[in-house]
Amino acid sequence: MKKEFFLLMLPCAIFSSAAETIQNEYESPKSILKIDDFLPDKKNWSFNSGINILNSGREGGHPGFYINQIGPAQYIVDRTSFAYKNETNGVSGYLSAIYGLTNQLSLSTTINGQWVNTKYSTESGNSSTKNEYKNNGIGIGANYQFYRLSDFTVLFGGINLNNEKIGNYTLGSAMNWIYDPLVLGFSLGYLNNISKERFSNKYTAYTTSGKVTFAINPEVNLNWGFSKDFIRSNNDYISKREWSSNNSLLLGSTINVKEDLVAVIGVKGGVGNNKNSVISLGLSYKP
Repeated sequence: MKKEFFLLMLPCAIFSSAAETIQNEYESPKSILKIDDFLPDKKNWSFNSGINILNSGREGGHPGFYINQIGPAQYIVDRTSFAYKNETNGVSGYLSAIYGLTNQLSLSTTINGQWVNTKYSTESGNSSTKNEYKNNGIGIGANYQFYRLSDFTVLFGGINLNNEKIGNYTLGSAMNWIYDPLVLGFSLGYLNNISKERFSNKYTAYTTSGKVTFAINPEVNLNWGFSKDFIRSNNDYISKREWSSNNSLLLGSTINVKEDLVAVIGVKGGVGNNKNSVISLGLSYKP
């Protein structure tokens, strides 16, 4: 049973240098987001790190893909295969740095890895346990933020490099409408795995999520929402293609621990036949 973990650190900037300039004498809409803003200003850095605790249980004989959004320009994709009945527990971790070229355009790089323990059994009563650790290369991306289409919009894209080859890429957008103390958010992402491995299960995924954020005070907010993923898996070796979808509920909180340091806690739980759950713990530092 094969598992792969991809952290796609998203964003690609094919945008005009004639982008609008943020005027210092006015408060930008983004500043109303307060602690939810993880992107740096011009010539500044932000650093992000975190772990995701994974659990899934399922029956069947098909590949599975779980998409977890951890920021306006970050997704984690956990990939595995299901053989009859199994339960998977694991921990994934990431570390990223983002640099602001301008107030609108930022570049990012990410390293990540995953440990997974899988217990699976067959109808005949046979069972097996497998532990696997994987270093998944380096993600390189960019995001562009502006104040059209919504009160605060981010366009992003990026690639993942593994063994000096491009393993996957992603494109997407995140939009926010601000009704202080509420922020309504919607994100849309396209993820494409272009692995050259002969026996790998390639995938194309479309992920959407909607979320409501409520600011309890300037230091703490709560958020809740819903996500839906559409995944098409493709195994060239056996010429098999398959569509699947996952529905999940989202719940989380963002806490301003101290100046320049933000803690993020999130839970993503499956709905219906989706028996997967992810608990996310992260820190964002903007010196």
